[in-house]
Amino acid sequence: MIKRANSLKVVDFIKTIRESFGASIAVYRFGNCYQFYEILKSVFPEAEAFYDGNHVWTKIDGKFYDILGESNLFNRRRTPVTDDMIGSLSKNKMFDEERGPSPMEILIKNVESL
Repeated sequence: MIKRANSLKVVDFIKTIRESFGASIAVYRFGNCYQFYEILKSVFPEAEAFYDGNHVWTKIDGKFYDILGESNLFNRRRTPVTDDMIGSLSKNKMFDEERGPSPMEILIKNVESL
């Protein structure tokens, strides 16, 4: 049996990340949107990455999310992220040389230390 995510829990989790540091919107909207998907995927395993040509969105239970929360852009064309797209999307990072460990690397390290 597949456990479905509660959209309120998704929004609350996104809000927690967004409020965790002042530049979160800039980081996850303009350069690290695929990494934001990876964070959501680690908590909501059913999450899927979609790309609209400019931004990666996370689809969970039929709803699209990014760092701002649930998307209301219903007419926007989004296509599933394929394996051959991941390399270019994961390299599109804000301040890549200066950023240190990625949010996913930090999350994995914290989970492994439990």
